[in-house]
Amino acid sequence: MTDDKPLIQSNVKVSDLKEGMVILAYTGFDEKYKVLDENTCKWVQHNFKGSTTVVEREGGESAIPVENLSVGDHLLSIEKLPSTLGHIARVSLKLAEELTKRGFLRFTVKLAPATAGGKSDELKAAIEEANEFVHKVKENIKVCETATDAVESLIDNARQGKTNIKDVENCVDSITGGESADAIGAIISLKKNDQVYAHCVDVAVVFTTTYYEIVRLRGLKSAFKDEKEAMLAAFLHDIGKAKVPKEILDSTAPFKRNSKEMQLIRTHPETGARLLAEMGMPDVFSNMAHYHHVKLDDTMASSYPKDVKSEDIMFETRLLALVDAYQALTAGRSYKKSWTPPAVMRYLDATAAVEFDLDLWQDFQQVMGHYPRGSFVKLSDGTFGFVLNVPKKEILKPQVAVIRNADGEDLQNHYLIDLQIDRDISITQDIDVKEIYGNKALEVFANINIG
Repeated sequence: MTDDKPLIQSNVKVSDLKEGMVILAYTGFDEKYKVLDENTCKWVQHNFKGSTTVVEREGGESAIPVENLSVGDHLLSIEKLPSTLGHIARVSLKLAEELTKRGFLRFTVKLAPATAGGKSDELKAAIEEANEFVHKVKENIKVCETATDAVESLIDNARQGKTNIKDVENCVDSITGGESADAIGAIISLKKNDQVYAHCVDVAVVFTTTYYEIVRLRGLKSAFKDEKEAMLAAFLHDIGKAKVPKEILDSTAPFKRNSKEMQLIRTHPETGARLLAEMGMPDVFSNMAHYHHVKLDDTMASSYPKDVKSEDIMFETRLLALVDAYQALTAGRSYKKSWTPPAVMRYLDATAAVEFDLDLWQDFQQVMGHYPRGSFVKLSDGTFGFVLNVPKKEILKPQVAVIRNADGEDLQNHYLIDLQIDRDISITQDIDVKEIYGNKALEVFANINIG
């Protein structure tokens, strides 16, 4: 039987500290901490605010708040570091150098999960799975680009009355055959995306991965004969935009709600349904194309076509509407900033009972997680990393690949933290990864390598 408890080591020398270790207590000091002078006393109080210190005072040992240190105390240890001191708790190469200079000599540490000796079988499996997922993402960057090109070609050809979907079908075969949908789903928030064509690809992969999981959870019968048909239906949901002038479709400028351009764009659901029917596609394809902008509250300006009730449209279409909104917000546009995936999940949670079916939203959230794969987050110890999985039970506690330390420096050795096991650490903030890494965000993710 394996032991999932973190491995704790005492009396660790400063020279033996390694990236990713967590300092639980400072336990060995050089001579200047044996009898504190005024400057050293104030320095410790300032830098270890909120901690507990153990001192020798008047011949006895006492555990006191750091704020109660006095000149003349003999410092024995600094313990119970609060989460606000993550920058001096989570070991980095820079911190280890600084600790040496400051005369901190020995520590009690918790070993980094991915570098600790004696890793549990469960952790080894999690690390292997995480690295495989990252590799799958790297493999599918080109697949995304090819699929986007295929959708653009389809829409351009359909504009001229030609509706050959062979290239799109080939992309669907490639994605489903290689079990790539999960990986492509993680790519969505990492890549630069300002195209209606990429939108179709992104919606298709998220729809397919969430649809089959929700169908399983609900015990429903699928409306599709197989996964390929489901993905193809989602790929083609915006085919009606083929009848929108290309200069409007490719515009990077926003259109006013009642402008002629917006009125033309809003014809795409009905046009798409007609095109798909003419192509002999199953009824579910047309339903998804026709009604994927219908909101639960159909009086909303963003709900169209009018005079259609959400409860009257197919389950598949209602899910597509939710996925469509998720993708549109995470992808962003040149004229508006993209949202982080967790921010989108919070927004959808707030609007679910108004815009989307609440039960359907809860199922979608359970599958996607509060922090969807690929989310970039800050942890309570000050480090940064990418979310690599969606936990089944505690959706606020995913596994995170830590790639940057609390000083904002990229790590050479990445490690995995499972927040369901390492309960001393939590996510404190979700961050737009593009603000940190710009157009290299996807490259950074694809180069994660957990030791």
